[in-house]
Amino acid sequence: MDNPESEGERLSGAKRHKRSSDISKGPRLAEDFGRRLTQACDNHEMCPPLNLGRLSWIQTQLDKRYGETVSTESVRKWLSGLGRPRHDKVEKLAELLKVDPSWLNFGTTPDDDMKRVGATQNAAVNLVSGIMLAQGVPVAIPDDNDPMGNAVNLYAVIGGRNLRIYATFGTVKGETVRFYAPIEFEHVNVVLVVPTESEMAFRLFHVLPSAISKYGHKRGGFIEMAGSIGTSVAVRDVDCPEIKHVKSAL
Repeated sequence: MDNPESEGERLSGAKRHKRSSDISKGPRLAEDFGRRLTQACDNHEMCPPLNLGRLSWIQTQLDKRYGETVSTESVRKWLSGLGRPRHDKVEKLAELLKVDPSWLNFGTTPDDDMKRVGATQNAAVNLVSGIMLAQGVPVAIPDDNDPMGNAVNLYAVIGGRNLRIYATFGTVKGETVRFYAPIEFEHVNVVLVVPTESEMAFRLFHVLPSAISKYGHKRGGFIEMAGSIGTSVAVRDVDCPEIKHVKSAL
């Protein structure tokens, strides 16, 4: 007759089983992260190919921009799916590679954010177009077949110039404003609408392309931005000026 398994042996076996399950999950998560990191590197305009300096470029950029010291061996493991960095390093990698940190970390698509973008952009378009019409500036809304429809939500004619405008609504928390810009930002004038403490007062800012190209993060079909509100909106070292007169500011 076989001896019954003791409680200690059963617990030990359960612990061994749990450890093996945890271990089996780890490599899969690292492999998925490695694929997303590789994709982000492939899509970044400045990141070199894998065998032509990619490891050292990531290492150097993390150190130069964020004071984050990592080895090329660590970077190699991240890219090959043999390991993954801590959450704080993922945030810095996402900023460096201009991708959404949630996507890089977990592979999630920010569908809720995309819906919120559409709702707030409508408010921004209505406000900016109303201000321009009040100043005698002709405006038009792009139709559904407009090839620039994803980057332009308002057309205006100022001083004989046809301007493509992307009006975007900012969310303010303290002295920080967060907002979205279009992927094709180089071809439009991005106008940021910032609410004030008064429900009936807003400020408009011209978001410069250099701010978006240097510090924007791709998030779904848009670019996520953040800046500090003052006399201008400061996106790191780029000051985006306030629009005082729409006819001369754009």
